[in-house]
Amino acid sequence: MRAIFSVASVTFRESIRNRTVLAVLLAAIGFVCSALLLAAMALDQRERVIKDWGLFCVSFFGVLLAILIGVNLVGKELRRKTIYVVISRPVHRFQYVIGKYLGMGLTLMIEVWALSAALFVLLAIEGVAPEGLIIKSLCASSLEVLFVAALAIFFASFSSPYLSGFFTLALFVAGRSLPALNTLADKVDAPLPHVLLKSVYYVLPDFSLFNMSTRAVHGLAIPTGEVLLAACYGVGYLVLLLFLSCLIFSRRDIS
Repeated sequence: MRAIFSVASVTFRESIRNRTVLAVLLAAIGFVCSALLLAAMALDQRERVIKDWGLFCVSFFGVLLAILIGVNLVGKELRRKTIYVVISRPVHRFQYVIGKYLGMGLTLMIEVWALSAALFVLLAIEGVAPEGLIIKSLCASSLEVLFVAALAIFFASFSSPYLSGFFTLALFVAGRSLPALNTLADKVDAPLPHVLLKSVYYVLPDFSLFNMSTRAVHGLAIPTGEVLLAACYGVGYLVLLLFLSCLIFSRRDIS
């Protein structure tokens, strides 16, 4: 465990000092604050606009950072040859992967919390207290960001940063569109296309489970059981991805 926490600590410090990460974080906070400008044009829909734009920024920039950091964690150290220094020490490769993920996960959660705090400040300016629906939506977005980070680590364990980023983004977009894919599959009568579409629907990660912002903005109910179900799904998939990442990276030739 000490080796894992050591790798996580180093990863966290490197990520926090990374100029790209800081630039994205500052840009994200700026975008969240720009909700006031959008609200000024919305007249009687100010609160709804702030919630909608703020939740969108938390999810969008969280996923963006998860991809940017995740796909470069291994590739950057391979390019710099610093990974040889790490694995020459009493650190197993699976400890290296898990430590990297934990350090990245902490960085991402700080980013999500910072954006959430900015959103709460804007709501407070409008005289609106954070409500349960918003908090549930933010919790779901946090899980989604950690899920995407695990997906990025998985692809980075065997692919280049550019391909890893492409694959992660493609699966995220596809996962967010799964309800539409399922609807399309139900409308297709031909047996083979129907089976193929249904197979894709059940195999791809379902990121739509974490998209609760629309209901939070419009005041529609978000059952706690649904949030817990999404959490169990995300954690289960996350653990599987980390297991596969450790397995693949342990067998990868990095000479």
